[in-house]
Amino acid sequence: MGGSKKIKRKLTKWSFGLVVAGLIVILCMPRVTFEQPYSKAIYASDGSLLGATTAADGQWRFHEMESLPALYEMCLLAFEDKRYHQHLGVDLRAVIRAFRQNIKHKKVVSGASTITMQVCRMSRGDKPRTLLNKLLEMGMALKLEITNSKTKILRLHSSHAPYGGNVVGIEAASWRYFSKPPQLLTLAESAVLAVLPNAPSLMHPGKNRDKLKAKRDRLLQRMHEQGLISDHDHELALLEELPHRPRPLPRLAPHLLDAFTPEKGGGYRITTTIDRHMQETAMRTATLFSEEYAQSDIHNLGILILDTQSGATLAYVGNSPTAQTEKDVDMVTAPRSSGSVLKPFLHAAALDEGLMSPKGLLLDVPSDYSGYKPKNYDGSYDGAVPAHTALARSLNVPYVEMLKEYDTHRALEKFRQLQITSLNKPASHYGLSLILGGGEVSLWELTGAYASMARILTRYKREQSRYVAADVREPHLRPDLDQAPAEYSYYPTVLSAAAIHHTFEAMKSLSRPDEEGQWETFGSSREIAWKTGTSFGHRDAWAVGVSPRYTIGVWVGNSDGEGKHSLIGVRRAGPVLFDLYNQLDHPGHFECPYDDLVLTEICAQSGHPATMHCSEQDTIYQIEQSTSLKCPYHISLTVDEDDLRVHSDCYSPSQMEKKSHFVLPADAAYYYRQRHPEYEALPRYRPGCEELAEGGPIQFIYPKKSSRLFLPESGDGEKETAIFRAAHVNPEATLHWHLDERYLGLTVEEHTMSVQAATGKHALTVVDAVGNSLVRRFEVVGEP
Repeated sequence: MGGSKKIKRKLTKWSFGLVVAGLIVILCMPRVTFEQPYSKAIYASDGSLLGATTAADGQWRFHEMESLPALYEMCLLAFEDKRYHQHLGVDLRAVIRAFRQNIKHKKVVSGASTITMQVCRMSRGDKPRTLLNKLLEMGMALKLEITNSKTKILRLHSSHAPYGGNVVGIEAASWRYFSKPPQLLTLAESAVLAVLPNAPSLMHPGKNRDKLKAKRDRLLQRMHEQGLISDHDHELALLEELPHRPRPLPRLAPHLLDAFTPEKGGGYRITTTIDRHMQETAMRTATLFSEEYAQSDIHNLGILILDTQSGATLAYVGNSPTAQTEKDVDMVTAPRSSGSVLKPFLHAAALDEGLMSPKGLLLDVPSDYSGYKPKNYDGSYDGAVPAHTALARSLNVPYVEMLKEYDTHRALEKFRQLQITSLNKPASHYGLSLILGGGEVSLWELTGAYASMARILTRYKREQSRYVAADVREPHLRPDLDQAPAEYSYYPTVLSAAAIHHTFEAMKSLSRPDEEGQWETFGSSREIAWKTGTSFGHRDAWAVGVSPRYTIGVWVGNSDGEGKHSLIGVRRAGPVLFDLYNQLDHPGHFECPYDDLVLTEICAQSGHPATMHCSEQDTIYQIEQSTSLKCPYHISLTVDEDDLRVHSDCYSPSQMEKKSHFVLPADAAYYYRQRHPEYEALPRYRPGCEELAEGGPIQFIYPKKSSRLFLPESGDGEKETAIFRAAHVNPEATLHWHLDERYLGLTVEEHTMSVQAATGKHALTVVDAVGNSLVRRFEVVGEP
């Protein structure tokens, strides 16, 4: 009896030792790792595939899926390993069966490989099927089962199994053979993909179709006999056809594939914020307009659609889908000359600074800034134009003067605060041309800046008149982006809600002039604020539209920088913008931020806060900073009974009458009168009451003060002439012109004089009929 107990104890120790030894051997087995490169793959917010590339080795191999479709898993287990959930990686019953079959047939007819063992074999690069390799795979399989879940092992198998040709993994196979994600595979399609890895070279769907169908049908029959599928499902599955050949994968956002940093293995699997339906809409729109514009030798286009409130990217078209040249260049991120699309940012900043009133007049006259002479798109001038109209019409001259007054350095810092980081050079590099396209911006940053402005405005109204600094941020593509916590403030960090409100109101007009002064009208039931821009040389056409729900940016042009005369923002980018907006859900409307505005009486003619001299007044809500800009254009005159100007030195005070009059500077009045014939010049003086203030009623339009002019020589060696221009407050005045000591002649009404001057310094003098005079000194230089 005692001997029997000793034997049992020894057997127990030996058994325990063997188990421990076995575990040690198993744990010492090589780890299952896959070192192959992976494809780049991006997905829409709903999980659908937007696009992918082959891995570095030319294989379609996606990163491991998070879960497998139930139908496919059922088919896989029924075909490969029906006792998968009962064994620990090695199916002893299958091993014994295979051993007997191989002995009987004197060759290998069955390998007894479980799914776990197949994973181990695939990780080793499909080594020869020798007995030693089989034993090693068994050991590795036991270790894999101990250290991983059954679900994880199934995912490893389905992600690395060969599916014929250069297709690896269930997801790549599902897209290549059926053009759909694995979750949407039918029973028959799942069965096809379950049998393919068993003999991928023989069972490629593009060949040996009869053998593939027979193998699929046998699997369906087996599943039907086992009660896994119903009679109805079985019959329908047998009727489905096989795929004819591999199909191309979706290419809905090809330029996004390079927007992310590759992970280990050279690829990635990234879910983006892209809305698949909106992306398809943007791609269709881009294709439609690209084909049309290509007829005018305009070949490239970029579109960006953002969710205004979150900054999430909803659609991203990096270039024209049908582009024949430079199609790989991502025009969403490429820096390009901004044209006029920065004007709204300066407009809002100037309002915040109190440099202008929302509807106040801005002077629009020829200007010369040390040789820089900005012009409006059509070469004309308004003399004076309301600020909101200047922005809607995108006039150049008023905004260059605004930039000068605001300061280029400060404006540049403001743009950078709005996350336009591509403007990375000092202010001296850009100069006053910054506001007309002297700097380069990207569609990505520009559209993001407009969205930031809209967030500030909607937040202010929604969050009890408060601001959040984090509302100013660049767009993003990842749904898992960590948002900065909201830190509320009652003071704006970049732009105020009031300034943004007035800026957007000015941008809502649906009619805009193009670069030649021809008006384009866009029909839309959607309330959006929008801006177009055209770069110098007609190389870039821009359009950006913003609403509380969507912000859309469009760039049109040639990525190689070739300009085209018809490449104009309102003509080329504007139609794309409105076509997109009209296809989207209602974008909502901006609410007025009354808490950031004050009710103000303004002069009806000048738009500035009214003074006692303004004869007609309106009442509007406007930004508080501009309430101190009292109307400078209305003065009080004293006139006689004939409405002639008089003063106490020449006329009886008891017979004088006070009268309010709207008066612009002489040069501004000259151009203003051309667009506003109703503009009344100052009344004439009563004879004997002429005011002798030197130069008072006269102003030079050209040349400007201290001008340096280059006059080229004509064919006969003489200097060409310069055209000088002056203005007088009295449209009927006569002006006498003198160059140095030489009399040139007189002008009436239209005061222009052709002047020929030698190299050197000169004095130009004009005198009116009552002795008022004005002198302008200039220099003619020998070199341009």
